[in-house]
Amino acid sequence: MSLRALGGKLYKHGTTLIRQVQKAPRSNVNLSTRTVSNSVKPLETASGQKSEFFKSNRYQIFRNIGIQVSQRARQVLIEDVLNRVTNRGVFQSASKRGLYGNTAPLLGLVGFAAVGQGLLTKDEELEGICWELRECMSKTQWNRELNIQENFNEGSSMNLKLFTVGEPIDKGANAVVYSVEVIDELRPKINFPLALKMMFNYDIQSNSLAILNAMYKETVPASVYFNHQGFSDFEYEFLNRTNHLPPHPNIVKILSVFTDFVPELEKCKELYPAALPKRIDPNGDGRNMSLFILMKKYDMNLKKYLENSEKPSVRVSVLLLTQLLEAVVHMVANNVAHRDLKGDNILLDLSDPRSPLTVISDFGCCLAEKSCELSIPYNNFNVDKGGNVALMAPEIRNQKPGPFNRLNYHKSDLWAIGALAYELFGAPNPFYGHNKLNSTSYKNEELPLLPAPVPLIFKNLIKNILRRDPNDRLDPDIVANVCQLFLWAPKLWLDVTQKFPTFQEILEWLLNLAAKILCENPQKEHFTEENLSYAEYLLLSTFLCRVKLNGVRTALYWIRDNAN
Repeated sequence: MSLRALGGKLYKHGTTLIRQVQKAPRSNVNLSTRTVSNSVKPLETASGQKSEFFKSNRYQIFRNIGIQVSQRARQVLIEDVLNRVTNRGVFQSASKRGLYGNTAPLLGLVGFAAVGQGLLTKDEELEGICWELRECMSKTQWNRELNIQENFNEGSSMNLKLFTVGEPIDKGANAVVYSVEVIDELRPKINFPLALKMMFNYDIQSNSLAILNAMYKETVPASVYFNHQGFSDFEYEFLNRTNHLPPHPNIVKILSVFTDFVPELEKCKELYPAALPKRIDPNGDGRNMSLFILMKKYDMNLKKYLENSEKPSVRVSVLLLTQLLEAVVHMVANNVAHRDLKGDNILLDLSDPRSPLTVISDFGCCLAEKSCELSIPYNNFNVDKGGNVALMAPEIRNQKPGPFNRLNYHKSDLWAIGALAYELFGAPNPFYGHNKLNSTSYKNEELPLLPAPVPLIFKNLIKNILRRDPNDRLDPDIVANVCQLFLWAPKLWLDVTQKFPTFQEILEWLLNLAAKILCENPQKEHFTEENLSYAEYLLLSTFLCRVKLNGVRTALYWIRDNAN
């Protein structure tokens, strides 16, 4: 079926569907939000059969989802989709009724087209519907990280006077982190605790542009810059050469970046006397100004969590690993390589101990140049390979400088996550300690076995991503798909003895997950043990924002080949 014919059918059936939604009185709706939420679970039936939920409700749920979701999902409507499948009058009517800003028309059309009686049959057309689903999920307001721009006007002066600085949280070789609170009553409060990271400045002149130019890598996850002295258009130009990571639940939430004079803070002379300027400590070597990064406050890093907490369950370990992999997929998609992944640079939000929220932080060693796509020339030894040599991928560590040689970072962060996976599953990191393996010379068969409780899928998956040759490793998005399928897919899909699911069955499952996500309340306090945890909710959202049917099928093939 051509795209033109598909558009005509979507127009015809979509407008009818929206008219039915408009005519349906609220009192006639039998499906509650709670019912929708609880009914979306991994299918336990044979892969060739429909779930009981969709067998009885598949048309009604997507016809009525606008009424059920209108108060939950906000600002999600894709206007260009409606312009293609509805006339302007229907669009304006939907907007007045409150459908503008939610996914009702889109999911109504997607659901009808995908699970209807043969309206779509070609794999390419089903993949097109999956694209619309990705667009829909990526527009959800609760899938965007809060930015300080919502509370402050970009370009305004931000400085330390806006905050009350509390006790120090942590200190590293290059920075110190303090807890802070916003004290300006005229500006809205932020609904989570804040932390302020002050970079140590020993050599850079006390000038905002010079400081940002030298420390720009630290600001890669930030989207708003506030300068103590104010920016001119010329001063912004250097930022254009750098890739910036869009917000993601598993990337540290940086709210703002600004420069200011280094203050005399609590315990500063005890923790970092050498980094202080001479006006505070006569023996200090620091400069008067430095870079300040306002970020969300997290509970602890991964290293402390694994040292101080009880051994996490297999499911918690899988959740942590999957979150880290989703972060890597996001970085690769935006041409950013972290290059310094380790337990100290991974932070956890432990608001829900049963399901910690994990983020990657500290981008000071990252590669984020717009002039390259994760591959840079390696002409001489002066080219920086990144930090943390112990977890540096073999293809990076072994590369020698030469006129035609390059450093390829497409799968280097993936390799580092594979090494950290040993720690997540309660085993020693094979590249740390006295008997450590050397990433320059180890052999694939020398990798130690993971503990017995670890599922075979993950034993083989970690072996794959730790292979010395990057060409032998799966792509990061496929690795993340394997983990997501293990968590949420029908178990029979993972069984090699069962029928392989069709594209239409995979798409129906994805729509099932989307219905659940869109009907959940995204506020942490509304999640209970009977439902998804907040971290699981975000994890599913990130998966649906990037999922492709071919990617799911590739991951399923790999699982069936390696799970038995």
